[in-house]
Amino acid sequence: MSLVLNDLPKFPSMPILEETPDMIYQRWVNRAITLANERGLPPPPVGEGEYFYDLWYPIAQEIAEQQELWGYGVLQSTPIWADDEYLDAHGWADGMVRKDGESNDDYRLRILDRAFTEEGSGREKDYESWAKEIQGVGAAVAREKERHDNSIDLYLTDMNGQPITLEFAEQVKVLMWDEYRIAGHDLAVHPAPVFIVTVKATLETTEDLLQLAETIRQRVVTYANGRSELLYNYIAALLLVPGVENYSSFTLNDDVQDVDIPPVSLLQVEVILS
Repeated sequence: MSLVLNDLPKFPSMPILEETPDMIYQRWVNRAITLANERGLPPPPVGEGEYFYDLWYPIAQEIAEQQELWGYGVLQSTPIWADDEYLDAHGWADGMVRKDGESNDDYRLRILDRAFTEEGSGREKDYESWAKEIQGVGAAVAREKERHDNSIDLYLTDMNGQPITLEFAEQVKVLMWDEYRIAGHDLAVHPAPVFIVTVKATLETTEDLLQLAETIRQRVVTYANGRSELLYNYIAALLLVPGVENYSSFTLNDDVQDVDIPPVSLLQVEVILS
């Protein structure tokens, strides 16, 4: 099962790196008042325009800005959350260069997917990872022993999620035959059959239907990852996102039954709302 974005841990709340200048300054004020009380002295004037304020508040502003930089540094220190040139550096260190036109999220998932895969056994997962390293390849599904005991069949899409052409399939086969194929494996490369699942429903909502459609589509894609069957009732539950009171006229591929996903197909989900 391939990783999807929802599998990744969210950036944790780090209150110490999210303080405002006022929060930092108030902590210092509290310390100053406590210290004055312990010494039996009156607390210092701490309001705006006072010496204490003019001295310490600019320092509180600087510390708050430094905390933002520290938080940004933590964010970019791992491929889970890094972006752009920082993500490129993580990939380069792991021997995985970003392909032309590859988005941050696609590149991130490719890096992390390989980190969870034991490479070198020549099994299906290896061939999928190797194929995704080739410029122009988007998604990949590998199947062993479809034709005979030593066969490996790869089904590929391009970077836009469309089946690759027969000409490009032959180019990928030639490249992988020389560079990646395990000796003895009979490798074949095919355009991936794309299986489209259409979700239609009428929603009771005041929210924007286009935004809701994309949210629901992502939920269905996440649920479908690695599955061979989509359950009608489960997909129905995915329609109830925040802002949706109820739904009606729900169909899955124009029917009200579970949907079987062909084993070597790559899933595309369309959501049509009214």
